[in-house]
Amino acid sequence: MYGGALMVAVGVFYLAFERKLLAKSRMSGDSTAPADNLFSRSLIGAQIGLILLAMVVTRSSAMSLQAKTGLPRGNQIVGLRQVAPLIMPFLHRLQPNNHYLHRLMVIFLTFAPTFVLLTISYEGLFYLAFSATLITWVLLEHSIYTYSITSAKKSGTGVPEVPASLSSSPFRSLTLTDARISLFFLTLLQSAFFSTGNMASISSFSLESVNRIIPVFDPFSQGGLLILKLMIPFALISANLGILNKRLGVAPSALFMVVIAISDFLTLHFFWVVKDEGSWLEIGSTISHFCIASLLCLFVASLEGVSELFIAGVEVEDNSSQLGKERELGGIVMGKEPQNAVNGAAKPTEKGKRN
Repeated sequence: MYGGALMVAVGVFYLAFERKLLAKSRMSGDSTAPADNLFSRSLIGAQIGLILLAMVVTRSSAMSLQAKTGLPRGNQIVGLRQVAPLIMPFLHRLQPNNHYLHRLMVIFLTFAPTFVLLTISYEGLFYLAFSATLITWVLLEHSIYTYSITSAKKSGTGVPEVPASLSSSPFRSLTLTDARISLFFLTLLQSAFFSTGNMASISSFSLESVNRIIPVFDPFSQGGLLILKLMIPFALISANLGILNKRLGVAPSALFMVVIAISDFLTLHFFWVVKDEGSWLEIGSTISHFCIASLLCLFVASLEGVSELFIAGVEVEDNSSQLGKERELGGIVMGKEPQNAVNGAAKPTEKGKRN
């Protein structure tokens, strides 16, 4: 319940200081929708109300089950209807606020009621802390990239030259620092997978959380609710990486491709450590590690689709537009003419002198 109370506090704080937060987080050139969008604010208020309703239903259901009086019919109906908040991001598109921070808040409040209903211990606090970590990560990575460009210009080194063939591209090329972002993503991905349980818990999990919604044993429905609970952190991290991909100005899916490449390396490593001799535990462990690493590549690819679904319409001006101002078509890059053009202009002059 503490996690739900903190989620409500975060939502109320955002509603109260939305204008200041969006103005403070605005970078140069950001396309920001007005913070006084009444329809969007009303939807956020409704999402906060759904979190409060989930807290009341969870508390009432837990007390009824502890008293062994059964689950009230009304609580069961309301609990099943708590899946409805998942459509909230699509309702926000009717009158969207395209600021990236607003979109992340909408996604955070979308999954909060479901997490409150299915929590039995610290999961609500984990959801809040994990979301705060992801937003901080997005802000820090963009600040680091902006600072690196600014410091390079002040020191006189300037931005690295871009090949003439890529000068017309609206996106910047990948650099070594993007590998750091991908490694952070993999670390957060593992944290999202193992912090609230893993796939092994599907066969042995506490029925206390799902009994608040489905009191009768149903392996398919209850297992589906458990999988939904496990997938929520992955939806959050995919949306944050998608927004970071836009803010850094790299090509769409570029960071996801780097993550998949690193996952392929892990898969190759686990392939060479697979054992076909020894105890069954050793053989099974090595094979399972290889299978998990192999499926990780497919899973990251699916997260890319989830990211595109959640961040569609977000408008940010990446720093590649600043580089685009310093590029020109025709092979002139960073204000320098290509050597071929210089030589080509010099040759007629030399021939003219000989003549």
